[in-house]
Amino acid sequence: MSSSIAPAVQMQAAGFAQSVGVAVARQQIDAGKAVADLVAQTAASASPPAPAGQGQRLDIRV
Repeated sequence: MSSSIAPAVQMQAAGFAQSVGVAVARQQIDAGKAVADLVAQTAASASPPAPAGQGQRLDIRV
């Protein structure tokens, strides 16, 4: 009887391991998105807009 239970337990353990792996992967993706959003917000708010007329000419003297 124990020989018929072992495959079922192994299948259940494999399913659980896969579920944990998927959950960890989702957490990593969410964390990466959160960091990217934070970097984007910081970059957008860190530099004030350029004054009017700035950047209109390019000085390429060497």
